[in-house]
Parts: sequence; C-alpha cells; structure tokens
Amino acid sequence: MWTEARIILINNRIPGGPEAILGPAGCGPDVAVLDQEGNFTTVTLDERDERLALLQTLLKERGLRCSVRRRDRFTDEELQSARLLVVEYDTNATVFAGPMMGTTYDMSDACPRCGAGARQTSAIFIDGEFLPRLEGRRAATTSHDDVLVDEKLAAALAQSGATGLSFRDVFAAFEERGFRIPWRQLCAAHTMPPMSPRSTGIEVSEPCPCGRSCFGGKEEIPFRLAYRAADLADIHDVNVTWEWYGIAGFTGDLSASVLPYPLFLVTPKVRRIFQAAGVTGFDWIPIRVVDG
Repeated sequence: MWTEARIILINNRIPGGPEAILGPAGCGPDVAVLDQEGNFTTVTLDERDERLALLQTLLKERGLRCSVRRRDRFTDEELQSARLLVVEYDTNATVFAGPMMGTTYDMSDACPRCGAGARQTSAIFIDGEFLPRLEGRRAATTSHDDVLVDEKLAAALAQSGATGLSFRDVFAAFEERGFRIPWRQLCAAHTMPPMSPRSTGIEVSEPCPCGRSCFGGKEEIPFRLAYRAADLADIHDVNVTWEWYGIAGFTGDLSASVLPYPLFLVTPKVRRIFQAAGVTGFDWIPIRVVDG
C-alpha cells in the first residue's frame, strides 16, 4: 500500500502559468496532467515524494491556497486478500436516481429527520437524461451509490453464487413516461454493525440525532473504514454499511427529498467477477480489521 497525494492547480491563477511552479518543483508530465480544456493541472505524487513539500512551498510563497487529497492505493495482492472492499466509483460518471425520480421506499423504520434506514420497495428509477453515461459501460453507480450492472454481468454474478445478493429492475424515467432498460440494480441483504471508532478520514457534516447519517470523507486524510474482527462473523459477499453517507435532504415528502445512502461492501470474489467483465471506473478500498 502507498498513499497518493493529489493537488489540482487552477492554471489561470498562477502568475506565469503552471510551469512557473511545476518546473522548479521538478514535476514533469510523469506526475502533472493538463485537462483537455487547459484549465486545470492535476499533480499526483506519492505522499513521501520530496516534490510534494516543495510544490506546496512554492504555492504558499505565491499566496496560492491548495488542498491535498490523499487516498490509499493497493497492490492486487492486498485487494485479493482483503476481508471486504468498499466499492467506490467515479462520481463524474454517476446517474441521478432516487425518490425524486419515482423510486419508492418504506419509511416505517427510517429516521423521520434524515431518512436513514429507508427500505427500497420498487425498481430503481434513474433520470433518463443520464442514459448516455451508461453507454459503453458494464457497471455504474447512481448518485446515491446504488450499484448498477448490465444484464450479462448480473447473470454472471447470479451464477457465481455470491451470498447476500439480489437484483431489482432499472427504469429510465422521463417527464411523461418511463421504460425498463437492460440493466439491474445490485441489492444487499446484510447490513454491517456500526464501524469501529478507529476508522479515519470520515466526518459528519450535519449530525442527526439518530447518529446514522450525513457521513462523508475528509480529502486531506485517507478514507480508512475499520471494523472489529467480531463484526465480520456474519458478512456476505455483498453488504452495506450501517452508516449512511451524503447530505440528507428528507422533507417528509419523498418525491421532493434527497436521501443519504449506505456504502456498498463486497468480498474480493465480487471484484474478480467485475474484473473478468472488463469493468473500469471503480476503486476498491480494503476495510481495516482492528481490535476494539
């Protein structure tokens, strides 16, 4: 494992352009990538790389603020040996879904303030305007971290005997109509116990009295979800967290609400099936097993 440090530079805010910073810091095209529009430069380094501190110093000397996003990177061997993996997807490729699009939920056991614990009762409805984002993909996620796969990948997962897994249909919703598309939503039967307090890189934006919602990541600290060894006794191949993430916007009227959502946790078996299908765009983060 190594920890990646990423800084995004806004090019037009740097006197003399990004090269005035990147050159003296020794950051060449091996670590600095210009976006297609030429507006931003993303610098990606090992956090132990001496160039990181030098780059930060040069930016500070010029009165430029920068944040460093840190995330752990893993070898294939580490991913294969993990007890569970957090499923993370490229947020720029998600599709919008949820109660606003017509998906229904049972709220009888949900928190009346934030909606955490809502139980989906229908097929999932996604915004039809986002359908182009699914083109050429085998798997994707929604804005609420629901995992979607095409029917061929769904069949492979079903045939694998993966435990704790069920499927729901996926519909594309438009203003006046909706229709089923050849995709399936992955659903988990098992909810994990609350995470260990030794988890790091996690914060609560707007705490709810239920203590279950509005969790999120802290960019400057790597996200490290930890569980006690005893918490893993009843895990399935597909699980969700007890904690719900994202910003809660539950109004009491589901059609005008944004619900928080649990994270999807899977075993390496599920990751291998995704890999065999050529799925890209996903990151897999091993959980940590701790004492206490």
